[in-house]
Amino acid sequence: MINIEQDRRETPRIVVKRPCKVFDPKARKYLTGATCDVSTGGLLLRLNHPLGLKPGDRIFVGVAQTRRQMLLRTRDMAEAQIVRAANMTDRETVLAVRFLDSGTGMLPLTRRAA
Repeated sequence: MINIEQDRRETPRIVVKRPCKVFDPKARKYLTGATCDVSTGGLLLRLNHPLGLKPGDRIFVGVAQTRRQMLLRTRDMAEAQIVRAANMTDRETVLAVRFLDSGTGMLPLTRRAA
């Protein structure tokens, strides 16, 4: 199980709760969820679905720039690698991910939240 209180990131994290969309290329499915926190290097996400994802798997993540943003375009999604994954309940998965493109980051999101 993931201890979301334990910080393993190299960069500071900021608590930001925003809607997000995840694309799992293996399953070819889009899933919805929300961010728990963000950093320039990655995200902690809660998804509303149990998943068979594991550390090392690659996914694509899109995060709403506002809480009310309903649509996230595929071209705005960033590739990420799962660092930690845990099914918390039969309906919820928590994922810790790191961005694969160091230029991607969520800097605009973290600046607004600060």
